[in-house]
Amino acid sequence: MRSIPATIALCFAACALLGAASPAARVVDESAVACAVSFDGAIWYEVPAGRFAPLEVRYERCAARALGRTLPLRPSWAVPRGRTQARFVALSLQQAYSLSGMKSIAADAHRYGIPVTWMIGYEGYLRDAALYNAWHAAYGDDVQTFEDEAFMAAMHLLFPWYRASVSVAGAGAERRVVDAYAHGRHAFWGIAWNSHGVDGTYDEGAPWGTYCADLDSYKRPAPDGSCGMVAFEWTARDLTRAYLSGHEEWFSTEPDDLLDRAGFSVAAAARYAREIVDAYAAAAETQPLVVVSQQESALGGAGKFGTVLNAIYGQAVRDGMKIETLARAARDAARFSARPRAVAFPFLPGGREVPSPQLGGDTLYPATIDYHDTRAGMTFLAGHTLPTRVYRYADAKRSRFDRALPQLPASAMPRLRGASVERGELVLRIDAPQALHFGVALWSDPSRLRLRGAGVTPAGRAGAVVTFDLRPGENRVAIPCAGCTSTTLAYST
Repeated sequence: MRSIPATIALCFAACALLGAASPAARVVDESAVACAVSFDGAIWYEVPAGRFAPLEVRYERCAARALGRTLPLRPSWAVPRGRTQARFVALSLQQAYSLSGMKSIAADAHRYGIPVTWMIGYEGYLRDAALYNAWHAAYGDDVQTFEDEAFMAAMHLLFPWYRASVSVAGAGAERRVVDAYAHGRHAFWGIAWNSHGVDGTYDEGAPWGTYCADLDSYKRPAPDGSCGMVAFEWTARDLTRAYLSGHEEWFSTEPDDLLDRAGFSVAAAARYAREIVDAYAAAAETQPLVVVSQQESALGGAGKFGTVLNAIYGQAVRDGMKIETLARAARDAARFSARPRAVAFPFLPGGREVPSPQLGGDTLYPATIDYHDTRAGMTFLAGHTLPTRVYRYADAKRSRFDRALPQLPASAMPRLRGASVERGELVLRIDAPQALHFGVALWSDPSRLRLRGAGVTPAGRAGAVVTFDLRPGENRVAIPCAGCTSTTLAYST
């Protein structure tokens, strides 16, 4: 779409808020001049001259043909610059036997002083008890396993230091979290974030990272805010490309995902993996979170896989992440995983370009913010005030491994009718078809906006999510915002 004059853009914005047809959206990431852009015509963002993180826009107050696109630079908010509260866990699933693969992963991790949590699912690995004992003594390695009483009994005999802390639930089968809890375990591993069919698993709708799972419906957070069971994802993912491409099994911290599925070269995969780690370290400057990286022992850590594993492990150490075993991380995560949490993730190019049906086939993606609390999960695209998807957890009273959580239907999604700034408050006018716990995203550095209130959750330096309860019909939502002087905000770059 060609640029439009500012006067026409303003008309389009006003018409859009009245419900008329809107111009087509497009993703941009550079401008010839500093100007203002908007997706909804209500909240605007100042973008600088030059390059910036991609965002989706419909309206612009720019010189003709000023906006464009190229391969974007990483935004500064995705590069750590302060102390991070991230925890890092190195995992290895052991279902097919490979002693050489196991040794190579151990060498990669121990080189950086990182203990490995070995998730043993095959009895053949118990032949190597001496190795686990030696690595536990020298590096603090740990072992965990599936829900199998005989197997756990054997492990207790072989490893006097073993404590059954985390259930290895995996994918492709129902997660027996109630059984795990009954046996004294207070965490489980294996949620494949955003998955919709890989290995028969549909975890789409479950929160990213760690969360305090409901024992009756393990894919959603416990409604009462308790934390008797911490859920861990399979491996940390590029949340933006995983969501918008529909290929969460490609864009992750698992080396074979990048090299064998997503088509990265070895050098590009190593660079991309380091940038994923950086993004999480930066996001954790405003909140604690856990980053897990899993590599199956059968695939090992030698050769091309070793190059990527070393990139991940080395970057976690350089970024100052707290290095933990899975059991230790479970204890830590129980203290913070019931809180509302938001994570911003940039667009990181590389590997296969994947058209996004949500973006009209585009392969240049805006950043995302993923948010969850005990009542809802939401995903926002850069430039959007309203979420592109909402999971109302009250609608997910039962979880099954082969069923995604239900999304809020389009007919129930609220609409933003307008915005204003009044006496230090950003005021939004929102129509809601029904009562709903809901949220908006503001893509501006929270420290500049100086937002206040119990519903404010920063997403690093990229922006913030503000949540509130809507009643059916028209709603006036007032957000204390001492740094808001108009409805045009500085876009985080």
